[in-house]
Amino acid sequence: MTRLAVVVIAVLSLTRPAAAAPHKVLVLPVDGTADAATRAKLTTQIVKLAKGLDGQVATAEATFADTALAVGCNPQVPGCSDQVIATLSVDELVWATATKDGGQTKLIVRRAAKGGSTREVSTTIAAGDSTERIEAGMSPLFAPPGTAPEPASRPTVPAPSEAAALPAGPAEVAPNQTPPPGPDEDHGERNAGIALVTGGGVTLVLGLALWGSYSSLQTSIDNHSTQNRSDFDALKALEDRAGTYAIAGDCLVLVGLAAGGLGAYYLYRSNNQHRIVVTPAPTANGAGLVLTIPGGL
Repeated sequence: MTRLAVVVIAVLSLTRPAAAAPHKVLVLPVDGTADAATRAKLTTQIVKLAKGLDGQVATAEATFADTALAVGCNPQVPGCSDQVIATLSVDELVWATATKDGGQTKLIVRRAAKGGSTREVSTTIAAGDSTERIEAGMSPLFAPPGTAPEPASRPTVPAPSEAAALPAGPAEVAPNQTPPPGPDEDHGERNAGIALVTGGGVTLVLGLALWGSYSSLQTSIDNHSTQNRSDFDALKALEDRAGTYAIAGDCLVLVGLAAGGLGAYYLYRSNNQHRIVVTPAPTANGAGLVLTIPGGL
């Protein structure tokens, strides 16, 4: 064997391990306030998208927050992902958080590479969204670096020429339609109604108690002795006290009735706002109806 052949074989033996080292991508389970079934489904979809990346894709059992806690760093701090990557001996991490927001789920997916910045994309998932639309909302994150992630768009309103060719059906919701009020917007009025009804009830009870005291004093006045001066003085004191109780009782009863009535009106108006609104809207498989319940039931 010539000296040149020996040198070539030595160089190939040194470079082969470096070329064979795979790019390791680790996908962590989705965490957050969404239910377990939703988080498991989203984790499966993220793994599917991650397998389109160059390298060796693996999954973990612990979430990013639990892993960061075990490593000893704050998951909210940007540099924590670098510590997790170094500890797990991988080149990239992919993790996500799914937060329940009323009838929708807000999903934030993050991807961090060793020594690089963390990229993320967020999308809002409705109950009837298809798997394709959910994956379309996450797919920009798995594009090559430098590609700006864009959230998946909802079905757009067709142009007039296209709309003429479509079969007649329920009208679509206008893009600039004002969203229904949130569950906390009418709490102030509801709380005011509860406070007025409660305060009015207490005031009414006090007024009725004063009326009872007045009635008892009036009986004592009717049966009081009037034989001498001291009897007349005591009788006058009883009459003054009875008059005070009567006036105070009248005022408290009126105030209690007024406050209770106003509070009942506030509660009725607040409860009347919690109605079900049926709105025609497009769905993933065609036209459909959306039930909107402002403020909850």
